[in-house]
Amino acid sequence: MDKRGNKRKSDKGGSLAGRGVCILLTCALLLPGLPVSRAAAASAGSQTLRLVLKVGSTAATVNGKAASIPRPFLEKGAVMVPLGVFKKTFGSTVTLEAGNVVKVMYGPHTGALTIGSTAAWRDGEKYTLAAPPHMVSGVLMVPLRFVAEVLGADIAKDAGGGLTVTLQAESVEDEDSATANAGIDSEVGKTRIGNSYYGWSMNYPSGLVVGDSGGNEAIATFTNTEDKYYLEVHVSPLTASAEPEDLLEQLVRESDEGGETVLDRELVRQGPYPYARIVSKDSGGAIWESRKYAYGNRLYEVYLTDDNAVNYKDLRDYSTLLDSFRPSFDAAGGASRDLSSVTGGLKSAFNEDYGISLGVPAEWSMDNQRMEYSGGDGAYLRVKVTSVPAGKTLADWSSELSKQIGNSYVEGAYEFKADLPVTISGTQGLMKETQLNPGSGWTPFYQILLQEGGYRYYFEYLPSSDASNPPVSIEDMVGAMDIDFTQVKANFGQLESGDLSVLASKTITKRSKTYGYSLAVPRLWIPDQDLFELGAVQYHFTGGSFKLEVRTEESAKYRAEQLKRYYTDNAGNTEDPVLENVEQISLAGVPATVLTVHQQKDGIPFRIKQIVFEKNSYVYTITTTLNDANATSAQQAMLEQAVQSFTFTDARK
Repeated sequence: MDKRGNKRKSDKGGSLAGRGVCILLTCALLLPGLPVSRAAAASAGSQTLRLVLKVGSTAATVNGKAASIPRPFLEKGAVMVPLGVFKKTFGSTVTLEAGNVVKVMYGPHTGALTIGSTAAWRDGEKYTLAAPPHMVSGVLMVPLRFVAEVLGADIAKDAGGGLTVTLQAESVEDEDSATANAGIDSEVGKTRIGNSYYGWSMNYPSGLVVGDSGGNEAIATFTNTEDKYYLEVHVSPLTASAEPEDLLEQLVRESDEGGETVLDRELVRQGPYPYARIVSKDSGGAIWESRKYAYGNRLYEVYLTDDNAVNYKDLRDYSTLLDSFRPSFDAAGGASRDLSSVTGGLKSAFNEDYGISLGVPAEWSMDNQRMEYSGGDGAYLRVKVTSVPAGKTLADWSSELSKQIGNSYVEGAYEFKADLPVTISGTQGLMKETQLNPGSGWTPFYQILLQEGGYRYYFEYLPSSDASNPPVSIEDMVGAMDIDFTQVKANFGQLESGDLSVLASKTITKRSKTYGYSLAVPRLWIPDQDLFELGAVQYHFTGGSFKLEVRTEESAKYRAEQLKRYYTDNAGNTEDPVLENVEQISLAGVPATVLTVHQQKDGIPFRIKQIVFEKNSYVYTITTTLNDANATSAQQAMLEQAVQSFTFTDARK
């Protein structure tokens, strides 16, 4: 991802529109008549923090001071209160994640609520709320008891019907413990904020609000409660040594490419962390200060803008905050708020609909909706939930998966290592370990199988093969898995069947009216692009792919000669394509040219076949790829069947 792309999305178009719904949440948290400050909580020190309120009354007491808040009310037996009051009283952190998920964080504790949903999570455990969080007159109202429990606070009711919420800011669970672990490590006394995993920190001014980074800890976004400024921090691998001059050149070039005007530039060499900075005006008129630091093996980028700035000098008001940035994080003394959730190299991920919690490597990309997680070196974790086929056992499923590997890898390219029992959330399943060799070396491949309540839970894990990026052990991955099996029953009925013995022989016929053809696609193929009216479709499967393109600007003869010339001109080096054969065949009743090419990429040898033919001024090119390690008779037959299923229909004119 282009890190500057996030900054660019923040261009003016409304009030700092790049913050998206995060700004809406910030507005919703503001309490009329109550200044947003951490001072009240800080003044309490190790004393008891206390919130007093009453259902139906706007009068409240926050740490001994009178305050006016949106009126609490009862809904389905739950006391609903403005979420912002917890930050005012106890200094908790609130962020809005994708999908309207609101996170409340306090020390080591995290709660997650979804606006409009009764499903909630507290420290990784699933809960059902009596009433869902929802907006009332622009303020987010939440169940009092659940959020109080996230913080570790107590609730007491007085004789007059008032409610008192109390929290010890610095309690010790076991005073005799040699470690004296704090039960709650709140934001009280925090003067810096940052990320311990990515190694950066900066000052933590009063009113700073953490924004939504989409679960990617390499990006942090902030605004303040008065909506005065917006700030981003990005961390990425440093691919080459970079002096401040190089960083300044990068900043200027990126600004020019983005259509910005550079207003000021500077190299700062003094101090332990040299950096480059520029101030620029974007196409929407917003003025940005951008900084880059190269430290260790990472590149740190900091961007700040103020909607009210009209001159580059106006951003000098934020010099103290920007100058406080350091590419380091000091956990000693407890003065720094840590935004990282990484534990043992894993960050948390969960899918609320399926009730599945996971731990994935810290630098992986995450798609919680699809439950697909991947690293940059081909490593991945995928999760799928299906219905149990009638009469099928866990042993049946395991046998089908073993057969599928045998059908997908040639002899000598796979080795079954072990089938071991595994227990996740009290349900016993099976973990299958197989060694695979696509041609570039052996790597472990894990499949975890669970059957519970009429559903199958399937986990597929391929660890990193990068020696510089040691893989997370399967034991750690399994240890981080947690499933609320009641959630699927509550949210889903009959899901697709996971019966591989049936799906392996099934196809689905796809048609294109625009380009006049039909194609029988194997059910086990995974679509990358399957909009058949757009001119190109593509699928992939274990060790191979199938692609069909339609063009109008050339003839089939020209297209075939063009491909042949490309392969001939690029032959010579080890990983260059080698044209093995060119032949003429008949496909769907018309002449076709078939080019067969062998190539090796990243140590993996594979074969390409391209079939070019035409009809009614349309030129069709079918491209199939298949790794040598996956060129089993079953895979080759499946590809050939798909090719031969191509049939012309009447194209739409």
